Amino acid sequence: MTNTQQLRKAIKDAGLKIYAVMDALGISSYTTMRDKINNVKSFTVREIEILCVLLHLTNVQREQIFFTEETELN
Repeated sequence: MTNTQQLRKAIKDAGLKIYAVMDALGISSYTTMRDKINNVKSFTVREIEILCVLLHLTNVQREQIFFTEETELN
């Protein structure tokens, strides 16, 4: 499960706008991107790899953002 708050913070901390992230991931629909950030749809492994490079995420940050258990979000 994606930790929405941490992902949004990582995007902001990287100085990026959501449309720049969408472009890097090859996602053309804002709705699709919103759904992925909000856990309606899942990020692919490739998208997570791209986001890790784009946002300069450490392995710990990657785990905290993309592999959080639902119980940890509450």
